[in-house]
Amino acid sequence: MDTRDKIVPLERLAARLGDACWLAVAGTFDPLTLKHAERLAALTGVGKSILAVVEPGSHCLLPVEARAILVAALKSVQLVVVAKADALPKLEMVRDDAGERERSAAFIEHVKERQRAR
Repeated sequence: MDTRDKIVPLERLAARLGDACWLAVAGTFDPLTLKHAERLAALTGVGKSILAVVEPGSHCLLPVEARAILVAALKSVQLVVVAKADALPKLEMVRDDAGERERSAAFIEHVKERQRAR
């Protein structure tokens, strides 16, 4: 499957969800890290399909479209939508805002350290 087919516009999301059981995981995924991938993979064990909600952010490193493509490439994610989580239909939602900030800060620090080491 072309992973770009996993990315669904918000107005077509309801039709793609169908009547399957979904777990929505919201975040900026900026940037997508191994910790994000591991967390999403771990959530597949709950017996629900994973919908990644890539939220726009005000100070993101990557454009939202690039982040959506990266998240869609993960095997554990069945669908991706770019939207604010509160704009979605009623779905079971998982958020980790503090973890998102932590992962982004750790990545930025890693890049700075690598640049100083040169």
